[in-house]
Amino acid sequence: MLLTRKVTTRNVSVNIAKVVTIVLLLALPLLYPVGIRQWAYLAMQVSYCTWYLVKQAIVREPVFRERDSLLEVAMVIGSVGVFYALPGWLAFMNPEPVSGLVLGASIVLFYFGSLLNSSADVQKTYTLRAQRGLITNGFWGLSRNINYFGDIVRYSAFALLSGSIWSWTVVATVLVIDLGRMRGKQASLARYPGFAAYRRAVPALVPFLKLPSSAPPLIAEEPVEQVV
Repeated sequence: MLLTRKVTTRNVSVNIAKVVTIVLLLALPLLYPVGIRQWAYLAMQVSYCTWYLVKQAIVREPVFRERDSLLEVAMVIGSVGVFYALPGWLAFMNPEPVSGLVLGASIVLFYFGSLLNSSADVQKTYTLRAQRGLITNGFWGLSRNINYFGDIVRYSAFALLSGSIWSWTVVATVLVIDLGRMRGKQASLARYPGFAAYRRAVPALVPFLKLPSSAPPLIAEEPVEQVV
């Protein structure tokens, strides 16, 4: 069937979804009043989506390798493109002025979440191109899934700034997806002898919950996809 025939890659599907998010968010000022909360929200998520597309074009990291059918493309657009824009719509629906504390906290979360996610991905991509192996230094010495942690922190910034409890459903969705990918990654690496030491030394997700003691030897690792 046409809807189930593989037509493109998941990378292309996600990139289209990011463009849809940008278009939806930029349309909101045409429909709702705009204040500090709304302008700040637009600046954050639109810049994130734009940076995601720019980073893909420059780094060309192997985030998603599977192929999508037209039905799967539509599902990705609906989830990543539309559902992930929900906090933006809720921010524009919120008539209350944003407090300085919430605004400042949102900016900090967005900044550090984006920094951790992007820096860890770039480190992983270029390190694996130079030498295959498990990366245990730099950002990956803080957490075994530091890129996922950065994703969660960034989407928490969006939810906090929107001022709506419903925005946290997006954060919860990102967390559930991340946990599933973390389990899959751990299962695929568990057969390597050095991974057990890395697992004992470095936290699974949140940095500093346990102090790393030593880095294990390098072991083979395949690139794994990240939450978008």
